[in-house]
Amino acid sequence: MHSNQNDSDTQAAIIKVPMRKIYQLSISALVLLLLSVLILSCSNKKKGIDESTSLNAIKTSELTNEATASIQNYEIVPNEKVCMVNDRFMGVPQIAIDVNGVTYYGCCDNCVEKLQKNLDDVRFGTNPLNKIKVDKALAIIVQDKSKGSVYYFSSKEEANTFINKLGV
Repeated sequence: MHSNQNDSDTQAAIIKVPMRKIYQLSISALVLLLLSVLILSCSNKKKGIDESTSLNAIKTSELTNEATASIQNYEIVPNEKVCMVNDRFMGVPQIAIDVNGVTYYGCCDNCVEKLQKNLDDVRFGTNPLNKIKVDKALAIIVQDKSKGSVYYFSSKEEANTFINKLGV
């Protein structure tokens, strides 16, 4: 009977070891996934749509009968909820970055450095209507809700013209 007890102890030990390894692998995979998301959100590549793609989307929208849906996909959003490095609407207040008395917003420490040093001219966006550079801190920002990307405008009138043009 003593040998049967040893066999059951051995079986219990064998069962516990794989469960522990599975748990450790699951935690490792979760940590890697979170790190990947962080790295991708703060990569050196700017996210968003380039202007030619944006203009093609406008033309396509004009040719279809999705006027109402197009207008509903775009809205003016508060500057403090936009990462001005990644040109993405984040939905929550971002890190305020003061540069010579002007406030920009970024999502991480990497963004803070880029905005302070104006790396790659990151403090400026291009108005898709007239291709004029716009200071992102002073801009009226329009979000494309279907993609999360944003567009920068010098005035509310330009932003509304852009939104309305997509609905034509």
